Amino acid sequence: MTATLIPPRTSLSGLVTALARVTRRRDHRAGLLAELETARLVPAVVVPGIQHQAAEAIVRVGLPAVEHRRRMVQRRIDEHLFLDVDGRAGVRVLACWDEQAHRVRMHVAETGEPGLWDRIVVRFTEWERDGRPVPGADEARGAGS
Repeated sequence: MTATLIPPRTSLSGLVTALARVTRRRDHRAGLLAELETARLVPAVVVPGIQHQAAEAIVRVGLPAVEHRRRMVQRRIDEHLFLDVDGRAGVRVLACWDEQAHRVRMHVAETGEPGLWDRIVVRFTEWERDGRPVPGADEARGAGS
């Protein structure tokens, strides 16, 4: 005896909805990235926590909807991308070491819904105020014991 299993319609519609959401999310991400690439960079306040090695975890804890990516553009220039795909907002930060001033300078571009840069500054300010806790550091220390 052979039985043909037919998935319920609700499962199929759920799958279609999920696929559409993922596809739209990719399209929004690609659009944000393209806009950030061409957006005008302006001088910005230096936010020291952005350069921290645990910046991605710090952002994830305080701004769970925001993705953080970091890459070295040149030897003394780091690029940080902050994407809130669902909120359709993006921020690009270039952190450059200024040889003459002996300090970091930051330039920022923001696209989409305004306010993401302000939320990032607030997040890292709160992190500094709270004593610069590194998310997950306690678990990592406990695992090695």
